[in-house]
Amino acid sequence: MKIIDKYLFNQLKMPVLFGISLFTFIFLIELMVKMMESILVKRVPALDMLHLLTYYIPPILSQTIPMGFFLGVMITYNKLTSTSESVAMVSIGMSLNKILKVPFFMSVGIFFLTIFLQEKIIPESFVRAETLGVKIATETPSFQLTEKTFLENVGEYSIYIDTLDPKTNQAKDVVIFQKSEKDIYPNVMLADRTTWKDGAMTLEDATFYQLDEEGKEKLRGSFKSQVHPLTSFLSDFDVEIKEIDTMSAVMLLKNIKKIKENKSAAEEILPYRVELQKKLASPFSAVFLGILGVLFSLGHHRSGKSVSYGLSMAVIFIYITLFNVAVVLSSKGTINPVIAIWFPNLLLAGLTGIMYIKKARRG
Repeated sequence: MKIIDKYLFNQLKMPVLFGISLFTFIFLIELMVKMMESILVKRVPALDMLHLLTYYIPPILSQTIPMGFFLGVMITYNKLTSTSESVAMVSIGMSLNKILKVPFFMSVGIFFLTIFLQEKIIPESFVRAETLGVKIATETPSFQLTEKTFLENVGEYSIYIDTLDPKTNQAKDVVIFQKSEKDIYPNVMLADRTTWKDGAMTLEDATFYQLDEEGKEKLRGSFKSQVHPLTSFLSDFDVEIKEIDTMSAVMLLKNIKKIKENKSAAEEILPYRVELQKKLASPFSAVFLGILGVLFSLGHHRSGKSVSYGLSMAVIFIYITLFNVAVVLSSKGTINPVIAIWFPNLLLAGLTGIMYIKKARRG
């Protein structure tokens, strides 16, 4: 590696890391707010939520790495322009291609890193996040329960809790309505003590009532202890992961082929086609953004940094907006997924080409 290339690489490292960290933090804010709510309000252990957060970072990184790289490149080359180092590079005979060399190779590296994240890390992260979410709900099912609140549709139950101890997962004076397909009115159970543990609800010292078609008492009884599974309740823990999210591009291709062989409806194959194009198109943005960051920064010494940063934010905002609109339209079947999802990249490539030609002509 030449001295100038090594110098540029060292100059790029910290700004790029800063850019990636900044965008990742911005994307994580909403998720962190939800997790803080789970910790403070729903009493989920903080370590479990932090563990869960780590599994959400790789999918976010696949989006923020190209954007953070773009911002990092702009910060670096704005600095080189403001200190006239870029002018010095040109004066010693460095062409535009040589100035672009280091950011280009870094963008190619980020391209392959993004593919690696999508193919290997992200599918595994989604699977582990889902598993951990169920584990949290199973070990701490009372996190979704609140005192003095009537909770409906807890599986086949509706529950009212008078007093709840979150440390022991034990409640006192609990009223439970158990739905039945055969009866018009639900069975009613009044329990002195109720404990939630290992995905089940244990009622102790309870009285139950069965009602007839007119709502009058038909049968009354009592029991010392009875266990009721709450699997369907626990599965409602807020880890929104679709099966398609856990698939790599190779797995998506296999599923598309399998669906075609079964001659299924076009609506069934569409989500897989959209997800495949998303995974293929997204990494390419890093290459264009890396080059564009340099081209936007060079020659803006007089107009100042604010112009360059404003342009960079505008480009990122427009790209994200167009990409999301393309995903929505292709998911509805309005536009072919290949055309819709690759359109923002084509615009980015066109803008990069125009900027490159202008800079090359100026020298």
